[in-house]
Amino acid sequence: MTDRYIYEQVRGPLMRFATSLVGPDHAADLVSEVVVATLQRRPLSSLAHPQAYLMKAVLNRARSHGRQTERERRAIARHGETPPLQDPSETWATGIEFALAELPAQQRAAVYLVYWEDMTPSEAAKLLGLRAATLRRYLYLARKNLRRHLDESKEAPR
Repeated sequence: MTDRYIYEQVRGPLMRFATSLVGPDHAADLVSEVVVATLQRRPLSSLAHPQAYLMKAVLNRARSHGRQTERERRAIARHGETPPLQDPSETWATGIEFALAELPAQQRAAVYLVYWEDMTPSEAAKLLGLRAATLRRYLYLARKNLRRHLDESKEAPR
């Protein structure tokens, strides 16, 4: 199989996964960065499981993206400016999507793979190179955080 063929096969799942992690505004760039960086090191055809490898790389890049965004917000705040808050009316996320967007990348990845891609926790863990217990812990924390966020939004004045 050629790298082009492999990329065509995994592009859709990678884009959906990246979108669930960083939103549609950044997903294409994130996937491109990951694929280009991978191709600079080795051909996709040399990977035993290209989709799993690339999804793990997308998750890692999404985590870096989140850290960078937070550093930028803190730098803006240090200079006396009000950092832009992620208001659901001004972002890609609304309602439950906003609550999901507030989760750490690992928790979003677990939720996406298990609930949207209908994988078992064991399958999702294997795809991400994690232990099944670790992925189940991410799911537990995600449900807890979603419940808290949604409970808070019910109590917020309108």
